[in-house]
Amino acid sequence: MEITDIDLKNLNDQGFIIKKNILSDLEIDRIKAEILKNKSGKGGVETYYPANNKQLIIKLLKFDIKRFFSAIFFLKIKNKLKLDKAASLFFGETAELSMLDGYHNPISSNDILPWHSDQAYRGKLNVEKINSPDLFYLKFFFYLTDVSPNNGCTSYIPGSHKITYAVRSCLYEKKIEYQPFWSIKDLVNIIKKKENYNKIKQKLSSEYELITFLTNAEKCISNNLCTDYDFCAGPGDLLIFNEGGVHKGSNPTKNDRVVLRYLYIKSKQVNN
Repeated sequence: MEITDIDLKNLNDQGFIIKKNILSDLEIDRIKAEILKNKSGKGGVETYYPANNKQLIIKLLKFDIKRFFSAIFFLKIKNKLKLDKAASLFFGETAELSMLDGYHNPISSNDILPWHSDQAYRGKLNVEKINSPDLFYLKFFFYLTDVSPNNGCTSYIPGSHKITYAVRSCLYEKKIEYQPFWSIKDLVNIIKKKENYNKIKQKLSSEYELITFLTNAEKCISNNLCTDYDFCAGPGDLLIFNEGGVHKGSNPTKNDRVVLRYLYIKSKQVNN
């Protein structure tokens, strides 16, 4: 898989790109079969697979042979598609696979996850340590089923990764006081505070970026069924996105949703 200069520009400008028909039919069928062995839902222990040699050895020592070979297959796909190289190009330095998981969600009228941003401390009321704004993941999100507006796509507000980076920078530099900003409503609130707005604005190339984000965010807040930031993708398509951007997992209303994810981070931050 080739990551072009245009892809990198769109990742930097918009926060995400979609690459079509990346997996073969045989790969799709096998990956889907492996993931459907897990219980439905996201974040269960059984949804994670070894992402490196150390974790593979642990699976062997625990005689978890099935997951060992599933991981070997997923890692071969990673290598075939040169995901390490793609992530390193994005970060501008060596990147490393930090997490590998696959999960499925049944048909539902509820969003898989509401509008939120990652690296936002899950909305905790109090946080002792503020991390560097450069600590975030680039996610490679393979769809194994059809997704579309209000049917399981990962909705993403373009350019919102720049806004959340600015907020995290101000928090890290202690220019603004911490308050929850995981949810889209909380994020808007922290930006709109009189004592915060100008400090966050100064971290951006122009105030227009901030105004545009707030306009888009208010649209999503006022109408949870808004599909302006949704897209269509099919089995074998790949969404690559900066997790810092504001996104949600929309409700899978037409079919079950099955995905495989590779999460990358800068190598120097793996053990920090």
